[in-house]
This record gives sequence, C-alpha cells and structure tokens, in this order.
Amino acid sequence: MKTIILFSRCELVHLYGMISPNLEKKFKVIHIGFSKVEVEILKNKYSIDNPICFEDEIKRIFKNKSYSKIKTEEIDSLIIKESDGRFNLNGAIQYDRSFKYFSYIENIELSKIYFHFWKNIIKNHKINFLLHEPTSLFFNHIASLICKSYNARYITCVQVYGESEINFAIAEGDSGEFTEMKPTSLIQEIDIERVTTFLNKFRPNSDTFFNAYIKKRSSFFNKLKFSIISVIKIFIKYSYSRMKLLIKNYNALDHVEIFHLKSINLFKEIKNHYYYYYRLKYDVSSLEENYYYYPLHLEPEAVVLYWGDGLYNNQVKLIENIAAQIPPDRFLYVKDHPHAGSYRDYDDYVKIKSIPNVKLLAPVIMGKKLIAKSIGVITINGTSGFEALLLNKQVYTFGNSFFNQCSRVNYIANIKDLRNSLYMNRDLKYNDDDELFGFINLYLNSIHPGFTDYFINYPKLIGVNEEENSKIVANELTKYFEKF
Repeated sequence: MKTIILFSRCELVHLYGMISPNLEKKFKVIHIGFSKVEVEILKNKYSIDNPICFEDEIKRIFKNKSYSKIKTEEIDSLIIKESDGRFNLNGAIQYDRSFKYFSYIENIELSKIYFHFWKNIIKNHKINFLLHEPTSLFFNHIASLICKSYNARYITCVQVYGESEINFAIAEGDSGEFTEMKPTSLIQEIDIERVTTFLNKFRPNSDTFFNAYIKKRSSFFNKLKFSIISVIKIFIKYSYSRMKLLIKNYNALDHVEIFHLKSINLFKEIKNHYYYYYRLKYDVSSLEENYYYYPLHLEPEAVVLYWGDGLYNNQVKLIENIAAQIPPDRFLYVKDHPHAGSYRDYDDYVKIKSIPNVKLLAPVIMGKKLIAKSIGVITINGTSGFEALLLNKQVYTFGNSFFNQCSRVNYIANIKDLRNSLYMNRDLKYNDDDELFGFINLYLNSIHPGFTDYFINYPKLIGVNEEENSKIVANELTKYFEKF
C-alpha cells in the first residue's frame, strides 16, 4: 500500500480534510498540520485521527538537539544534487523571505532542524507522495528535495485552463513542471479534433475567474467602500501584530509568524493603498503599437523564488533590463496581476513608469487581450506565457515552467542572452498551429477536473460545491497515485 502525506497549511487543510476519506480507501494517509490551528481543524471538523503537528515536532527536535550532529555539507550536497544545481544551501536560505529577521547562524540551525524532520519522516514511513503547496519557503523546499533523494514525489495541485469549467494539473513542487508532461511522453497519437476544439474554445474568451469581481470593485463608490474597509483592516492587523510581538516570547522557530507580524508597516500600507488607488496614473495603451508584454508576478511567491531559481526576484530591475534589450520602435507593456491590490511598494510603479520605452497599464485590462495584439510575452514562468503559446505568439521565459518544453518557447538562461533572441525573432510570426498540436495534446492528457486552489477563500468566491468537488479531486488523485 502506497503512503501519502497530506501537509495542510492555511486553507489547504479544508481540501485535504475533505479528500482524505476517499484516499484512505486505497492508500495509507498521514496528515501533517502546519500548526495547532490546522491540527484542530483536521481532528474536530474532519475526524482525522492523530494528525502530526509540524510546529510541535520542530520544537521537540530543537529542544532535544537531535539535529546537532548534522553537517551543513550534507544538506548542501543534497540541495545541489537534487535541485540539479539550481540551488545550494545558502541560495535556498536566501530565498526564504521568513528567515530575514534572524541571523545566519540561526538560519543554518533552522535548516538542520527542517532537514532532520523531513529526512526522518520520509525515510521511516517510506513515503511515496507528499502533497502540499508549491515550494515557497525553506521548510517545504527542503522537503521536496529530500523526497527526490528517496524516490518519493513532492507534488502540488495548480489550477489550469482545461476542457471543463475548472481543472487542475499536478506539478513538481520544487519546479512547477507537470509530472504527467515529461518529454518522453511526447511520442503519442495526437487527437487533432480534441486539440482544435480546445483552441477554438480558448482563443475567443478573454475572461478570468474573477473578472466580474474586479469590475464590480472598480466603480468609484465601491472603490471608496473598499478603501475604508481596507484601511480599517490595516489598523486591526497592525494593532494585532504589535500586541502579539509584545506579549509572546518569540524565537527563530517562529520565523514564519514573525515575518508576517513584522512585515505589517502601518504607514507604508496606508500610503501604498492611497497612492495605488487614487494617485497612480496608468499609461494609455494602443493595440496598434508594436509591443512585448511583461505581466508582473505576485511576490514573494514560489513562481518568483524557488520556481524562478531565485535569480529574478527583483522584477523592477528585470523590467529595466528587458526594456534595454528590446529592438527600437517597440514598447514593453507591463501590467500588474489583476488580483494584486496595493501589495507592492508604490515606488516600484514610479520606477517602472520612468523607463522610457515602458508603459504601465491598469490591472483591470484583460491580459489576454494584450497578448493577442502583442509581438510576444516575456515572463519568468507565468500563465501568460502559456496563453501566448495558444495564441501563436513569441514566448520568452526566465524560470521553470511546464510549457518550457514546447519547441516555440525561448528559455533565457541569462538575461544577457535576451537581446540576441529578440533580434533573431524580430520578424518571426506563427501562422499555423502545427507545432502546437503535440504539446497541447500532451497538456490535455495531463490535466484533471476539479478545483484545488484553496487560498484566500477562492472556492466561496467562485461558488464551488466543495463536497462534490472533494470527491472528484480525490478520484483524480487516486488515478494519479496508481500510475506510479
């Protein structure tokens, strides 16, 4: 019987709690809750017996010093080997934003503790699969690499475009590559009718899941109402964080909570909100202009950090470098994520707007419309690159993504190589879908029906029937687990 770890953090606890009964019919399921909050939900709401509390186990390891004999060289060697040289220990530490308030010595100690925990549980329980969110922090990044060293799979579910209303794909947690889209699978019988139907459905549609929600909030009165509520929430968050910092005796083991508490800057957040919604003047776009499109990624997130090899997490500098290398008489259109809000420093937008051949566009503009009229998309590894492929546009990526294996994607290993690639493709246009058929066929064979994007209340926002959905997701995961 295969053994599965369901590692619950934040809202994922509800998805994993609901799918567990169906998975337990065929697999041994071990539940790990990130904190006591998730553990209590698993026990009381979903009747899960004996879930492991990750935070308690980490504290136990710290207290009894059972990690003290671990050498940094052992961790460093494993990271280099299992990440295929993308990271070493120092790199993996640097790209965990929650380590920023602690010393290097403390970060090394934390690394040893997490290494000790995951190595023991993966080895001793003979884990086959670990299901969790994308690797966005050191504690889950090291888990994914230790899984590889024991021939286990650390996987994550990501929401994707598909043939039904809601679909997900199963990705490698440390790179974002789809596990069912390996290059060896490219030798296949192509279902031309299926691929053509998918393309014909995708291309005319410019909507997103939350398009109606975004438009509703963009009216003046709704914006004002939203601003008042947001400022009140900022005050509450700030007061709560100051209180917790005062009354609780924190140490390095609490680095994730410390990061969230200390990152709340009252003046900066209110200023950002005001400037973002009432002072920021977006540029006017013209779909008749020659332009490349760069969609800003939400940050700090896995796609920018570990999935992007940690090389391009300063997106403002990346945009400056891209703009300096595109051919003359072409613009770079930049647009923030439509669900972003005022999370980014206002100064970032000022810097972007100051670049002569860059236009900063309003987030409410549908990215797909911009892609359709563009020369191509330049991205770290975002969904817009995949959309551009489907719309027969040039695509340039800097990070890991499932669509990098498509022959039309230009992977840029070094920013200095971008200029040559852009100039070489200056007059390139794709007039047919022939090269896409094999790739899209493989993509369609790798996706599953179901909703797995359990973050910031998404299931409620789009009206998912969670009980029915949990059965569908569990069934699809079961089929996946049985393949290996």
